[in-house]
Amino acid sequence: MITEFLANFTVGSPLHAATVAACAVVIVVVIDVGLRAKRRGDAKTVTNWVAGVGFVAWVVQQVVAFGFDWRPAYSWPLHICDLAGVLGPLALLTQARLLRTTVYFWALGLAIWGVITPTLWKGPETLTFWLFWINHGGVILFACYDVAVRGYRPTLADWGMACVVSLAYVAVVVPLNLANPGWNYGYLGNLSLSQKTPLDILPAWPWRLVAFEGLGAVMLLHAWLRGGLRRWRERRRNARSDSAAAPHKPRTV
Repeated sequence: MITEFLANFTVGSPLHAATVAACAVVIVVVIDVGLRAKRRGDAKTVTNWVAGVGFVAWVVQQVVAFGFDWRPAYSWPLHICDLAGVLGPLALLTQARLLRTTVYFWALGLAIWGVITPTLWKGPETLTFWLFWINHGGVILFACYDVAVRGYRPTLADWGMACVVSLAYVAVVVPLNLANPGWNYGYLGNLSLSQKTPLDILPAWPWRLVAFEGLGAVMLLHAWLRGGLRRWRERRRNARSDSAAAPHKPRTV
């Protein structure tokens, strides 16, 4: 029974649910450790460890891709999640706003769909399975850790910047896909995926690119929306409280 459970990885399967749950537990535990360290005034040490382990994991993934399973159509680190996997540690270490913004929106707006509907057909008996989840889970961890521990708060202007960065990514990756038959980096090539994903609802290529960019902007906006609206409501509530607490001058006739 256990062998059957482990050998059948499909979207929505018990193994898929268990894997997502395991990633969520790891993220919560790491953030809790970071918050505890922050209260002690030692968040930098934990942050350095998170960034260092993340960078090592990214390097291992590239070594495996280049040294053991080299295929130009798949092995270059040109997917959003691959790039975010190395930008995440850099964002935590440097606190550069552009890097933090890019990682946050790519992770919680785009990479999270790789967790919900993974294009993965191999189970935990393969290294590919573990690298896939370490990469995708790690990217989301970087974004959540930056918000919870490092205090990053995305603004609507950051959403606009994330859209600009994403358009720049499209402008680079699409010509590479077109120049190399069989390439589908960023899922922006004129190819169909072997597994069903939400991208199947989009129109045929090249109109698919236009729809993809519009859908991508909406997903990035959704990554900002919940926190952004909450902070907007908090500002409104604080403003009303300040107004109510302020002394009122008597009206003069």
